[in-house]
Amino acid sequence: MKNWMFAAFALMLLSLNGCSKYTTPKKVERKIVDGSWTLSNFTIDGESVIENYAGYSFAFSESGGVLVKGPSFTSSGAWEMGLNKNPAILYLSFSPEGGLEYLADDWQVVEMRKNLMKLKRNGDTGSTANVTFKK
Repeated sequence: MKNWMFAAFALMLLSLNGCSKYTTPKKVERKIVDGSWTLSNFTIDGESVIENYAGYSFAFSESGGVLVKGPSFTSSGAWEMGLNKNPAILYLSFSPEGGLEYLADDWQVVEMRKNLMKLKRNGDTGSTANVTFKK
């Protein structure tokens, strides 16, 4: 009976460990350049600031550039993936125009799908932020 319980417990631990997926830098690099993205959620210290980004679109190029189109401006920036695998880190840099300076930071890629990218501000900056991009 003890052997059966030990085997069941070991199998349970292995299956839980196998379920922990993470987003790799290669996956982000593949998916981020496919199409145009918009912000569907942006919170800073728990407060939503998404209304400030209505009408913004972000096009990420394979060469590391970002073209941002807002309702009354067009700007550019840059993106780069870190070497970390768990979590994958996305570095964004923008000029301080149209509120883009609040996106210029290094972000943990919490989730990456074909039509969804969830980011969380990386590090201990004293401020929390979460961003969701959608297609």
